Amino acid sequence: MTAKAQNQTNRCQQSQSGFTLIEIIVGIVTLGLSFIILTVIIFPQAQRSAEPVLQIRAAALGQALLDEIMSKGFDQQSSFTGGQLRCGEIDAPQCTAPEDLGPESESREAFNDVDDYHELHLSESLAGALGEDLADRFPNFNYAINVCYSDSFGNCDTTITRFKRVEVTVTTPQGQDFKFTAIRGNY
Repeated sequence: MTAKAQNQTNRCQQSQSGFTLIEIIVGIVTLGLSFIILTVIIFPQAQRSAEPVLQIRAAALGQALLDEIMSKGFDQQSSFTGGQLRCGEIDAPQCTAPEDLGPESESREAFNDVDDYHELHLSESLAGALGEDLADRFPNFNYAINVCYSDSFGNCDTTITRFKRVEVTVTTPQGQDFKFTAIRGNY
């Protein structure tokens, strides 16, 4: 081999350099720290960013259920044709007793007064709430509805009054509870 060829071979060997063991270890440690930072700090933020969307959906479901309930009559004994007499008035039937609030053995499609919804839970299905199956639109959401007679401050009362309080509690898939309350008067 000539001196010139030997010289070129030496230069090629000098220009071909790889990573040293220390550089590889530093790279692996840096990559590991990056993954730790991503999993501890950044990835949980993605889950929290879904919270506002779930809150908006919970509000939509709560409002839809309240709208449906508040569109019903005050009591089973009330006139649904716009009559002058309302339950509990002189010469009118007595309103439903507080311990008897709840559906009068009818299906949800036939609910006609607000207390029919008392103690209604998701187990009765979201289907039919607004004439469509809401379970597909609100997967993993739960709700509970409670109706009671109300005093003038909106607190539940154990006697018959002219007001019923309707409380809808919607639970998101992350377990957050949102309460929606309305008062229905017998006027």
